[in-house]
Amino acid sequence: MSTPKTASEQEQRFGAQLAVYLLGLTIGGLYVGMISPVRTVIQADFGIGSDAGIWMINIYTLFYAALIPVIGRVADLHGRKRVFTACLAVFAAGAVLCGLSASFGGMTLLLTGRVVQAVGACGMIPVANAEMGTSFPEGKRGLALGLAAAITGMSNVLGAAVGSAVLGLFGSQNWPMLFYVCLPFCAVAMVGAILFLPHRQVSEQGSLDLPGSVVFVLMVLALLLGLREVDFFDLGSLAQPAVGGPLAAFAVLLVAFALIEKRSPSPMFHLEFLSNRGVVLTMLISFFIGGVVISMTLIPELAEATVGAPVGSGGYYVMAVGIFALFGPPLAGKIMDRIGPKLVLGFGLAVGAAGYVFLALVAVPAQSPALLVVGLCIMGLGMGFSMGAPCNYMVLEHTDDAHSTSAIATITLVRQLGTSIAPAILVGFTTAGAGLAGYQGMLACAAAFCLAGLALLAFYRSPRK
Repeated sequence: MSTPKTASEQEQRFGAQLAVYLLGLTIGGLYVGMISPVRTVIQADFGIGSDAGIWMINIYTLFYAALIPVIGRVADLHGRKRVFTACLAVFAAGAVLCGLSASFGGMTLLLTGRVVQAVGACGMIPVANAEMGTSFPEGKRGLALGLAAAITGMSNVLGAAVGSAVLGLFGSQNWPMLFYVCLPFCAVAMVGAILFLPHRQVSEQGSLDLPGSVVFVLMVLALLLGLREVDFFDLGSLAQPAVGGPLAAFAVLLVAFALIEKRSPSPMFHLEFLSNRGVVLTMLISFFIGGVVISMTLIPELAEATVGAPVGSGGYYVMAVGIFALFGPPLAGKIMDRIGPKLVLGFGLAVGAAGYVFLALVAVPAQSPALLVVGLCIMGLGMGFSMGAPCNYMVLEHTDDAHSTSAIATITLVRQLGTSIAPAILVGFTTAGAGLAGYQGMLACAAAFCLAGLALLAFYRSPRK
């Protein structure tokens, strides 16, 4: 007969589980942008141009978005610990394939490895967040979700910097080390997962709807490919083959997917999510938050254009956002454990909108580096309180534990759609306006994303516990 664990032992166990999940999220998040600094080097090695080379980045983000609900469903059916551990192994295998492509296989093997990496990475976020939000001690769930959001967001942003550091250490001619360097960390995370993660009884029986899953992945890929080519300032772009073709395929696949899901005894996507007002509102808010988060990628260009920062140095201004965005989520998480997610998210969206408005109306016209940093800090504070954790908390309030991983995966997919669509809109504003007016329009658009999320949040109600 096992003896009850003391409070100290339970605390240590909780800390070990949190560390394992955060390490997995860091590994998967870094490789979103980690390959960016080495892309031109790999292109030169393989003798290809930028049009082909950009796919070593695009293919990861596309399959990451398309597969995340499928892997989330697998976790609900077969257990989170098993899937999380397997995803770490799959990610490591993908990294090995990418590294070996320098010796044989070339670009084909590299792209295959990136797809395999995406399969591994897309299982880590929904599993970690679902476990933290449903099984961690109640007073620490918000804190854990906040830390997960901070780690995921910042690892995505800092991936390029880490990639540059790895290249600086090993030399650009040894670029395969960029992939091999993750292997010991994957091994540590896998051992930690086996030793510390709880093995919970699966509460839902059934098998994966394979036809529905395949059609769903193809459907999301078609949607993302089409939306990436849309010029939102020229509706005529919808008639272009690069846009109309994928979007037409998406429409056909959507009908096929709906028919398959209605007949499946164990559907891949829970259609009841769409009949739950709280889940639907959370999905819409997550879409706009995705657009807000991706706006950070335009900060270097903004700094160089408005305050005369030297070309290539604008990235340093991202640190102003990053510092506040990094420490905001854990603080927001602790507050959520006491007052719930709605007020925390509302505060974050309101502060984020204020930061963008300050940048557009004060910092950009003044062309002042100090005022630019102030505006970016305000924006980062709002982003830290709004990205990730509150929406994950909200969707878990409206779903049972058996479907929690699928629910988190759905929210993550919708946020990823926001990050895929928003750049074309934001960049469109910078080119539509003359001089600094274009950047003011871009900032106003980002503020509008915050305000749209805030307006939707007004209709959200937490369920009675």
